[in-house]
Amino acid sequence: MKKAYVAFHHMNTFFRMYSLHRLSPVILIASLAFAAGCSPSASRERLWTLDELEVEVTDTTREVAYTNGAAGFYYTESNAPQRNGWQGWHSMSVRILDDYQVAIDGKPLDRSSVHLARVWPHQFTRAYPQGVQESVTLLDSVDALVVEFDNISGDGFTAAPLFSEADTSQYIIVERDGALLVALRRHLHRTPREDFPVWIGMTVAGGSSIRRGDGVRNGRHFAPASLDASLSEDKATLLFVAGDTEDATLTALKDVAGRVSESISLRKARMERILNESHFRSSNERFDNALAWAKLSINSLIMRQGKRGIFAGLPWFSNYWGRDTFISLPGATLVTGNFDDAREILESFAAWQMTDPTSPNEGRIPNLVTTTSTSYNTTDGTPWFTLGVFDYVKYSGDTAFARKMFPVLRLAIEGALRHRVDKEKFLTHGDAESWMDAVGQEGPWSPRGNRANDIQALWYRQLLVSTAFAEALGDRATAERWHAIAQELLYNFQERFVDPDSNIIYDHLNIDGTPDPSSRPNQLFALDIVAETDIRQRIFGTITKSLVYEHGVASLSQDDPKFHPYHHHEPYYVQDAAYHNGIVWTWLAGAWIKSAVEFGQPNLAYRVTENMVGQILERGAVGTLSELLDAAPHPGEIQPRLSGTFSQAWSLAEFIRVAYHSYLGVSVDAPNNQLWLIPQLPHRLNAATFDVAIGRTRVRISYEGEGMKGRIVVRSLKQDTPLSVNFGWPFANARGRSGSFLLRPGKTVDIALTEASANTTSDDPTINVESEVQFLTQFRALASLDLARPHVRPNLQSLMGPGYPLLSNNDIQRALHNGHTIVERSDPIGDDRGPGSYAYPTTPHLKPGSLDLTNFRVATDDSVVQFDFQFRTLSDPGWHPEYGFQLTYIAVAIDTDHKAGSGNRDIGHNARYRLPADRAYERIVYIGGGVRIEDRGSVLAEYLPVLGDEHRPLGTASTGTISFSLPTQYFGGRPDTWRFTVLVGAQDDHGGAGIGDFRSVEAQAGEWNGGGRRSPEDSNVYDVLVTQAEHAHKK
Repeated sequence: MKKAYVAFHHMNTFFRMYSLHRLSPVILIASLAFAAGCSPSASRERLWTLDELEVEVTDTTREVAYTNGAAGFYYTESNAPQRNGWQGWHSMSVRILDDYQVAIDGKPLDRSSVHLARVWPHQFTRAYPQGVQESVTLLDSVDALVVEFDNISGDGFTAAPLFSEADTSQYIIVERDGALLVALRRHLHRTPREDFPVWIGMTVAGGSSIRRGDGVRNGRHFAPASLDASLSEDKATLLFVAGDTEDATLTALKDVAGRVSESISLRKARMERILNESHFRSSNERFDNALAWAKLSINSLIMRQGKRGIFAGLPWFSNYWGRDTFISLPGATLVTGNFDDAREILESFAAWQMTDPTSPNEGRIPNLVTTTSTSYNTTDGTPWFTLGVFDYVKYSGDTAFARKMFPVLRLAIEGALRHRVDKEKFLTHGDAESWMDAVGQEGPWSPRGNRANDIQALWYRQLLVSTAFAEALGDRATAERWHAIAQELLYNFQERFVDPDSNIIYDHLNIDGTPDPSSRPNQLFALDIVAETDIRQRIFGTITKSLVYEHGVASLSQDDPKFHPYHHHEPYYVQDAAYHNGIVWTWLAGAWIKSAVEFGQPNLAYRVTENMVGQILERGAVGTLSELLDAAPHPGEIQPRLSGTFSQAWSLAEFIRVAYHSYLGVSVDAPNNQLWLIPQLPHRLNAATFDVAIGRTRVRISYEGEGMKGRIVVRSLKQDTPLSVNFGWPFANARGRSGSFLLRPGKTVDIALTEASANTTSDDPTINVESEVQFLTQFRALASLDLARPHVRPNLQSLMGPGYPLLSNNDIQRALHNGHTIVERSDPIGDDRGPGSYAYPTTPHLKPGSLDLTNFRVATDDSVVQFDFQFRTLSDPGWHPEYGFQLTYIAVAIDTDHKAGSGNRDIGHNARYRLPADRAYERIVYIGGGVRIEDRGSVLAEYLPVLGDEHRPLGTASTGTISFSLPTQYFGGRPDTWRFTVLVGAQDDHGGAGIGDFRSVEAQAGEWNGGGRRSPEDSNVYDVLVTQAEHAHKK
């Protein structure tokens, strides 16, 4: 075993060599000043309670969300009715309950009247003007939601479960043993396609004479039935559970009802245990509270949806994303000592590795794992996985796990070498196979193929780590081969990517070898492999001045002509156009803060940290960090808007990680029982007491400092063997003191540091602290460095809109005046099977019948043409209420001149469909997330819905109808002579809104692709209607 320990020590040597982890005590940075005294504070030792973390919400509303640690989450508003279609109770990535309504003596409780909400990490309460107190808790590990009401004035209590389906006939309703059980008729059994609970059960604990009541309509929500109860006290508890059968649901209701108080107490105690087992308190109470909230919020995203994993973000990334998971792993699990979850998560993804030697994805770890599918469409996830394995072994000391994972790491490298590595040893990839992966109708919004800088840096680290594992496990030949590849890659990277004259790292090399000089944050991930320190610091300065605002790190420089300052700026562009082209990504702050601290800028770094603290405590969803922020405030606003998911795993995890790795300067080497403490404390965080786990060892550390004095106290909490502690402390005069000592089990070492000495107090009589003065590296080029300031340049292209007219909701909702119908045709029900074999994508969000057109009508007057479509049903997952429907896609080809061969025969937008010559068209209208009219591929006009359009949406899912009008000026010929071909398929908006395309049909149906294609020539069209007897022919 000793040989393995020595080899794992060599692994750390690789990392020290290239500054990937600050493990060496000689890496000390100057520029600290302190204001605190030098006595350890007892207040920093006290245990955490969740009561300390209470957040009050008044005069506004904030999002609140909770998970059950299994596969469920609940998302709502604190002081208002629900505001978006994602809110509600979810299980297995499907919303199973939209909301609930409660009435006292027939009068509904109005959430818009809530004057005070109190939010804690385990539950929240609402206070209503009439004195009613409502407390909401999602219980751990089970599908159960508990809503407690106190101080009720009245004896009649009515509760209704709210859903999206608005037709009572769609439900099965069972009243049994004082409970109401509800299921959708189309989902009576749990299946691989619809892998989520069948029944929702509801009862009122504390009520009597419980009986079924009438259905309720509440805005766009509907309850097929309700429960009425009589109250003998001023309190009641409303219980919801989910189950797969009537009996199981009823049993779960009774079980939950019998242990409500106990379950809530256990949930609270579990969270307090997380905080106290990863203890942290500092001189900055505001930072402490934010860090505590962040720890609990990221822990809430560690789920067991099938296997163990981390939800990437709520509400719509309630799946396991590989890259996001591995970046999150240190902050989410390792720095807090949660090694069991870390190991299980890594094992989950290792089991999903692509092992098919004929696949171009051989060796890859998946990018995305959902309840029904696995995708391998990323390059950087696999290197991040390898680094995650290394970090886990480094923290846990679990060298047996390294042996178990080595075949996975070997295949990851050998698969890449066989399929994806070029002659210069660069790792090649597609345009959208980095973390900047947004794709639109025309392709990737931020193409970075085929050799991106961050991917080469990650590939290099993957080679180094895997080399160290190979050497540790005795495979020297493999280690030498991989190491040689790494060295060749490193040399070529310096030659091809680093531009010392411009102080940049090229973002990527194009497929023709030319470099792309776009100023993007990906340089941060490649800084450590730039050979010369002077060049590194100059590049860091360029990055900071170009991309880093106080509210975070932008995805593209605001000086770039492709810059998009706002995530949402409909209708001028769809949100994904901005996704990686200017807006701020919260998680990127971690990489920048790491570099800023290493370059002697902890106070500059903390300005970004402080903004994140403010978001956690005061903005957006309570206690968490969003995925995105706008790059600049909108006109008339003070702060940039939050955007994307309201709670994002890697945003939270990076906030936590840099607190420990950068500000506290903690690095561990559990296989060799070593700990490094090299703090870089900013002014606002000048004293701290915290716990660190190194394998099975746990120690408590205290820092205090002031100018030319510092103090480090290390106390053994749980320890079996001596721990080697290496420390370094910077002073304000560009000098520091570094040293080391051996901490024995049960002992405490207290070191008072000055430039001249390290005075030690300890209850260990054998203690021997060796220390010396260090002259610190001075980064003079960064002495006056400041952050960028957001500036939206006039005439910015992205804000000027497209080069064609944009229609408004008023334009497409214009009513006919003295109009007449020019065509109306019905279409058979049930013919939405393409050539007869097609199946819908397996996502439960796409309801059967949503691609089945049953009637088509066109009417006109002198100024507009009105189009009306009737479907067997339409789907509305609630993601874009302004659309009124989603996931259905239509093309209407219009032959306006009746001249054979005069128009276009090919239907665009991934239809893969060709019309016969006699039905060639001059105009075509596409309907999806909006309406677009084209002439031979040129857009004539477009309507893109915006917030507010939900009052008169394009479609209405409840009636299965889509209706709109377009100005006649965009058409030619006489309308009463037009011939129409209507083609229907599933919509693919590529995850970023907009008109979208026809969704692909493959041989086998998947979550987001149709199935049943038998020939490569088959189209992506499910249903076709023509206005004459002729039928079109597939391409």
